[in-house]
Amino acid sequence: MRHNHTRVNRRQFIGASAGTVAATLAGCLGGSSNSTEFVTAFAGGRQPTQVHFNPWNASDYAQTYSIYWLQGTVVTHADGTVSTEFFEDLSVDGREVTLEFSDEWSFWNGNDITAEDYLIEQEIWRYQDPEASPIEGHELVDDYTVKRIYKDDISPTIAKSNAGAGTSAPKSVFREYYERYEDATTASEREAVTDDLLQMTIDTQEFVDEGYGSSLFKIEDFNSSETLATKWEDHPWSDRTDIEQIRVKPTEGTQVEQLEKSDELDMTQYITENQRSDYPDNIENIYELDHYSCRKYILNWNNKHLARRPVRRAIISAIDIPSIVDAANQTGLMASPTQVQTGIRASIEEKYLGEDFVDNLIDYPVEADEETAVEYMQEAGYSREGGEWIGPDGDATDFTAITQAGVRKSQPMKVLTDHLSEFGFNVEMEAVGQDYYSRVQEWEFDIAWMWHVALPYWHPVAYFSNDFYGLLAGDVNSDSDTGPTGVPFSLEIPGEVGATEVGSNGEEINPAQLMVDLEGASSEEETIEITRTLAQWVNFDLPVIVHLQEKRGFAGDTENFDFPSEDEFRMDRSNPGPNALLNGHISVN
Repeated sequence: MRHNHTRVNRRQFIGASAGTVAATLAGCLGGSSNSTEFVTAFAGGRQPTQVHFNPWNASDYAQTYSIYWLQGTVVTHADGTVSTEFFEDLSVDGREVTLEFSDEWSFWNGNDITAEDYLIEQEIWRYQDPEASPIEGHELVDDYTVKRIYKDDISPTIAKSNAGAGTSAPKSVFREYYERYEDATTASEREAVTDDLLQMTIDTQEFVDEGYGSSLFKIEDFNSSETLATKWEDHPWSDRTDIEQIRVKPTEGTQVEQLEKSDELDMTQYITENQRSDYPDNIENIYELDHYSCRKYILNWNNKHLARRPVRRAIISAIDIPSIVDAANQTGLMASPTQVQTGIRASIEEKYLGEDFVDNLIDYPVEADEETAVEYMQEAGYSREGGEWIGPDGDATDFTAITQAGVRKSQPMKVLTDHLSEFGFNVEMEAVGQDYYSRVQEWEFDIAWMWHVALPYWHPVAYFSNDFYGLLAGDVNSDSDTGPTGVPFSLEIPGEVGATEVGSNGEEINPAQLMVDLEGASSEEETIEITRTLAQWVNFDLPVIVHLQEKRGFAGDTENFDFPSEDEFRMDRSNPGPNALLNGHISVN
């Protein structure tokens, strides 16, 4: 059955998949003319039928989809400040963080969200690797108060930024894993719990049926094409908005543009100047943001060619980064090319590195420079025979480059691999489907596309986080000489910033340990010192190539809806448009 829910006869619900809930709901709301429905899309989002809600299982986790259905707790802003409308109090004293919950929050199923939900979620994270974690533990003070205790003093900014949690792991589901971790007395016993945890999934149907969500809008029905949700009247912010239902569509690249241009979305991505003529007049830009997100290509040093620094430098010289970014922007992204390889977002370089430091770093070509690339290859003992680079051992340079399927990831990767092939590398590109993140975790690649931010805020720890979203170096407690991508735990960088060779005054560093130390840095001075060392290492050794600096923003239907001003709602945050909606700050005209 197909129903029309449009205000102006321009939207249709595409095939209800879970019974007739949506059809019944549509009838209750007036059938073909619903003036209180809001339609949006999350570009790049995976389909609701293909994701799950176990945050510890990276494969197909509903990372983007879940922001609509899990109540946020802590907000980090682009200027480095932290705010919360969720916790009644969030305070830091030395190495202790105290979080006080309100008694007004609950899950859709009516279960109260309490300090125990927070403790269970955070302790499960800690138990993954308690020795490497900067957290000593958590203490349940009472039903609505929990203390988080660090091993060492922690800067208040980092402590508050890292404090966001409490709604993505309901105690009713995850308490059993927490208790098993508590009972485990050896590392192998903990690993057994982790193995079980990583296999567990909560699909969207179970998530809805069991009422594990907690946001302002409650899912009523979903299918592969969209999700229908209604305002949850028991939510503390339900009185803020008169929007009664929302539809959220998973889209990728040109799909979202088609919806935008045909006026089928009430909120969408920021419209650039050259796109303006293709969009309806009622869709206007609301806000633009220098987002925290970058994008990178991981270079796996387990490939013996990529283990050679000059080859990595040849790669960044042979590719044309502006062309790669142009290919991304053609799919609807809004981004600019990375100019200097620092490992952190360009917009925070001045604060944490300083202009003089950045100016002194190695200045790799941003546009393709074949002459420089050839010099690097020859330095490493390679020769180009018949257009193909042959290594000093007589073997060809064969690389497997993987990317997540979807035009926004695969189209830029195709440009990169074309550049490398034209230069003389043998590169096979593979677009991987739903199990992409599992493939990355198995390190079955030579070059891999990845987000370059592990945590949703503008701070060095978000980029120098020791995992594949950040800048993986490896487990600091490992008995191996290298991490999973072949990065040594002990290596040398030059004593002089910007030097291209170590020379006689090299400095020995452990990148994995530095990343752990960065998270526990107790002062701004220590944060800057560690960040500079890690940035110099990235610039010197190129474990990754950060190619894209992403911007975000959103536009909306100003003819039918009121959007907040910056005075009414701070939008310098992750996902400013969805957060304005989920905080109840968008309403009907």
